[in-house]
Amino acid sequence: MTIPTRARACASFASIATFTTLAACCLPAAAQSPTTQMPEGTTDVDISLIAALVPAKEGRSGMKAIVLPSISAQWSNGIFAEPGEVGMQLSEDPMFKYGPLLTYGARSHRGDDKDSKFQLGIEAGAFASYQLAHNIGFHSNVLYGGSDDHGGVRLNLGANYSMRLGTHQSLNAGVGMNVVNHSYMQSYFGISPAQAARSGKPVYRAGGGVKDIYLSLRWNIDLSTKYALSSGMVASRLMGNALDSPLVETRGSTSLFTVLTYHW
Repeated sequence: MTIPTRARACASFASIATFTTLAACCLPAAAQSPTTQMPEGTTDVDISLIAALVPAKEGRSGMKAIVLPSISAQWSNGIFAEPGEVGMQLSEDPMFKYGPLLTYGARSHRGDDKDSKFQLGIEAGAFASYQLAHNIGFHSNVLYGGSDDHGGVRLNLGANYSMRLGTHQSLNAGVGMNVVNHSYMQSYFGISPAQAARSGKPVYRAGGGVKDIYLSLRWNIDLSTKYALSSGMVASRLMGNALDSPLVETRGSTSLFTVLTYHW
């Protein structure tokens, strides 16, 4: 089982915000021609079944359960396609990776949003990761388009540490944070005069800054050469202008997940 060095999305039907929160629950990274460390002309495919308990809305106590099948693939030319994202790995350095990234999924709902209709959210940007040692890595991505006016910018920064527990088991720990601009923060945590008039809540201008921080733990088991099982949790806490929003009822949340993966 390959230990991920970059956050991966778990399920394309969960919200984009849920993807970020569940950074540790993601699927095994595809093997990496010179660019991806895969034999030229080959494709790496993983098929997974994901079960997770995640927050229904940021800043609210409600939870929802999801059980979804998933498939991800990476080609030797660096292109990868996974639930919630597509991109291309451009670097030939196995320790430092970067490239363009496009994410998609259901848009997150505001805490006061009573309309649960599906709204497609698409964000475009780039990712970069650096493997400091075989078990220590850093990852980041910056994405544009995630707000009501499509001008939202979100920067994710994180680090992960892995430890072998035996021949077939490993433990991963990660920390990270999401930094967003005013457009993004206002869309999900701000209250305009019109929204205040409808809801009765005070007008609130949410400025940009750190939106949340998170800690993740994941236990990985190689069941065979083809099958692997990962289980874990992600605990997150809202910060700054997000935490101070009148829409927020609870500052922290915890997500639980289990992923069964078959390597094709």
